[in-house]
Amino acid sequence: MNEVTIDCVVFGYDNGSLKVLLARENKGVGTKWGLISGIAKNVKKADEAAMDLLNEFGNFENASLKQLTGADENSQSLQYYTVINIEEHRVKFGRVDLYQRWFMITEVPDLIQDHNLVLDYSLYQLETSVRESPIGFTLLPEKFTITELMNLYKGILGIETDKESFSRKFLKKKVLVPLKEKKENVSKETDKLYKFNAAFYEKRAFSDFALDF
Repeated sequence: MNEVTIDCVVFGYDNGSLKVLLARENKGVGTKWGLISGIAKNVKKADEAAMDLLNEFGNFENASLKQLTGADENSQSLQYYTVINIEEHRVKFGRVDLYQRWFMITEVPDLIQDHNLVLDYSLYQLETSVRESPIGFTLLPEKFTITELMNLYKGILGIETDKESFSRKFLKKKVLVPLKEKKENVSKETDKLYKFNAAFYEKRAFSDFALDF
């Protein structure tokens, strides 16, 4: 059996902001922060070990792990990333004897070892995925407003756009289904609710509709 180091980048979407979960093994002065890390005893079961590692911090049963590096018998380390809605997991964290916290993606400190590089590459992969696949919709309620959708794209991609332009681009691509409902306690017509057109996406590649920001 080969031992491999596993590094997990846990992105959290929180009401328009993108964050990352970092941890350190003790509270000593000068102790640096790092990604969620662990050891897998068998490289062939590294995916299971990565999920077990995340589940120490909460219920990640429905989280989708993306592997950044290939696994083979000579692998010394493996990296994964996942993105979750923090609100849905807020009460799950803090169950292990680690000192951990969410950091805004723009306020990440200098991390241990090569974790800053792993984080940067994970962020690049996440941004690409959001542009070219419907992963972003999994971070929203089933029914959402254009404002909520725009805030998600702003938070993850760092784009700057006005609501009218954003709405026009997205609606033209037919990946949204307008509903005959409005968000509760919202009176403006522009804040009506939409849902993701999953059936339409299944017939075409999402990249056909990716927004050009």
